[in-house]
Amino acid sequence: MTRNMKILAIILGVIVILYFISQSGQKKHQAQSNDVFSIVMEEIYRFDVQKDSLYIALQRKDTTWQITGNDSLLIQANRINDVENKVLTIKRESVVSKKPSKWKSFNVDDSLGTKITFYDFNDEVLGEAIFGRSKSDWQRSYVRLIGEDYVYMTNENVINSLQMRPTFWGKKPPPLPEPAEEPEQEEFLPEYENNTGLNGEDAEPE
Repeated sequence: MTRNMKILAIILGVIVILYFISQSGQKKHQAQSNDVFSIVMEEIYRFDVQKDSLYIALQRKDTTWQITGNDSLLIQANRINDVENKVLTIKRESVVSKKPSKWKSFNVDDSLGTKITFYDFNDEVLGEAIFGRSKSDWQRSYVRLIGEDYVYMTNENVINSLQMRPTFWGKKPPPLPEPAEEPEQEEFLPEYENNTGLNGEDAEPE
């Protein structure tokens, strides 16, 4: 084997080793967790949804939930179910960016993204992430975990389940029934004896 062939074989060997190391690292990263959140609903005491200056907070009250500062609205159960069954179960897929300079392009910076933060019963953060709307795929969205630079594509779009309007999460209670009207009582007039004479004149008493 010539000297050049030996050098080429060494280079190819190094490339193969680096490839397997890279693949192993990616698989390990994927195996750790593709979930955006590692939370179950029972751990959550309250959560906040924020986009730029818009903000809304919900917290538990006994066996249901209420909107902070707007407890006159009745919580719509399907909205809370979406948080449990869609938001908490959403998964990361491919990495679309590793650079903070690209956050704005994927709508996951502080002004364009929709941020959700979950708190436990000790008011400590369980998890938080910023979701950005995809311009090319309306069935999925982008996500960035707070404290990380990476931006991921998600397996579905949950932004529509994270609105800041109080009337999105709650509804006005039904009006109270009006009291039933009491039936009108008939007015009874006293009956008088007819003392009219034959000629239409009042008869004189005898």
